[in-house]
Amino acid sequence: MSPEEKDQLVALLLNAQCWCQGAEAHDAGGQAVAYSDADATAWDLTGAACHLFGWRRARELFVQIDRHLHGHDTAGADQSDSEIAAMVALQTWNDNAQTTHVELITRLQSLPVRPVAGSGPCLPAGDKVPQGTER
Repeated sequence: MSPEEKDQLVALLLNAQCWCQGAEAHDAGGQAVAYSDADATAWDLTGAACHLFGWRRARELFVQIDRHLHGHDTAGADQSDSEIAAMVALQTWNDNAQTTHVELITRLQSLPVRPVAGSGPCLPAGDKVPQGTER
């Protein structure tokens, strides 16, 4: 997960009214809708990831988020199976009556991020590496 992705996910769910349990998304009236529905005003964790990043990227993020939240290691599992298993685990955790909005945000804020390739404190992204030096 990039720092920008983490920031976007936290920002979307930071307001408790923008988070829901029991469905991937709700409209303003509290009715369940698809995460991509134009009337969606609140999302569960997996619906928020899909809404922000699309289904393909969200599936990759499910594995990373689940690993951080639950310590699940899916090494050796089929990629598609591990992504779906991670999504189900995250939905189950999100929808658990014991899971609070405060816990959700705290856990999301603690997610590790990876720097974007080419950025870092030594050389800004886009700068050329001087000939004969290694990055």
